[in-house]
Amino acid sequence: MFGGFVRLRGGSHTPGRVLLSTLQVVLDPRIDEDALRAGRLARLQAAMAAHGLEACLLFSEPNVRYATGAITMPIWSMSTFTRCAVVPAVGQPILFEHPNSMHQVRGVDVRPMHAWEFYDDAVLHADRFAADAGDALRELGIGDGPVAVDRLGTPGFLALQRAGLTLADSSPATQEAREVKTPEEIALFRLNGPLVMQALAEFEAALAPGVTERELFAVYAGGVLTRGAEYLATNTVCSGPNTNPWRAEATDRVVAEGDLVYIDTDTVGIGGCFFCVSRTFVCGDAAPTPAQRATYDAALEWVQGMTVLIRPGMTCAELAGAAPVVPQRYRAQRYEVMVHSVGLEEESPSVCHPEDVQSNPDRVIRPGMVLVVETYMGAVGEDHGVKLGDVVLVTDEGAEVLAPYPYARSFAPAGS
Repeated sequence: MFGGFVRLRGGSHTPGRVLLSTLQVVLDPRIDEDALRAGRLARLQAAMAAHGLEACLLFSEPNVRYATGAITMPIWSMSTFTRCAVVPAVGQPILFEHPNSMHQVRGVDVRPMHAWEFYDDAVLHADRFAADAGDALRELGIGDGPVAVDRLGTPGFLALQRAGLTLADSSPATQEAREVKTPEEIALFRLNGPLVMQALAEFEAALAPGVTERELFAVYAGGVLTRGAEYLATNTVCSGPNTNPWRAEATDRVVAEGDLVYIDTDTVGIGGCFFCVSRTFVCGDAAPTPAQRATYDAALEWVQGMTVLIRPGMTCAELAGAAPVVPQRYRAQRYEVMVHSVGLEEESPSVCHPEDVQSNPDRVIRPGMVLVVETYMGAVGEDHGVKLGDVVLVTDEGAEVLAPYPYARSFAPAGS
């Protein structure tokens, strides 16, 4: 189910198997949900055909959603194997859904999932699932070729092998399909940008001496959730010495006057759009120290310089080679990559730092990609660090920032 609300309509169904037309899910009147689902499925099936795959068996929550449009209990589903989709290269997918959640999806052939988890006799239940999956594949006319899988627990993997299936990796097709966004996906990203900005404004307004990191995180989380976001992937709000090194999460630390405070939004918004926007602020009325300003200026100069470089037709290797230089003192704790894609989660392609191995040097940046340009600047052993980043849409003209929240006024004029 997309973020939003559900209107019930009349209808009936056959026990155990439902072609769900009984629910109308309202995402937003500006978004054509049927076109969104159809466009994603078409891209996935084209990628499957290009990679010679007859069928995919998808357990990864974002992949299931991409193929079917259906979403139920996403956070719980990400750590379990209680729903999956069988997707043919031609035709409509079959969704195996948690039985008590089947009423939440529509527009797809949905059947009860026979899960093997949470049972003492996992082998027996996994074999029952494998039989159901095999029946679905035969029903869809799938031959003896390999079935491409994204993630699969060991009991399910062994059960499918016992059932005689040959398994392959689905990621070449799923990653390729999801790289370029459909028109409806782009409309969703534009819908989510203001949501993130409004919650960031509430976060900045709440930033004052005496507040804790968790309280600040709650302000932001409440801001996006009340506006329709689905969940947050992390709780990255850090202050003072917690800002160095990077990759910490909110604690009960009390923020003090003059502390640097950063947030990485990592918000899964309306319709599942992943927004990874980062901002750093100074707490209170204190001016930043010279060291804080130097770090902030380096991060801001890098993000803005990298953003203007992005344009369609460049390869990842070309973009890496043209990237602004990260000052030597910050390189040891540099962010994992310079650029990565987002969609329903963090996706490909990514652009690595010049000194790191570029795994996809020939990958071309194309219009319709949604990328995150982000950096962390923090010298080893220092008492502060700065995280900045923006979500951008690749257009024919270059990069369009989708949530252009102002950089910290406390760092003006450099950040103005």
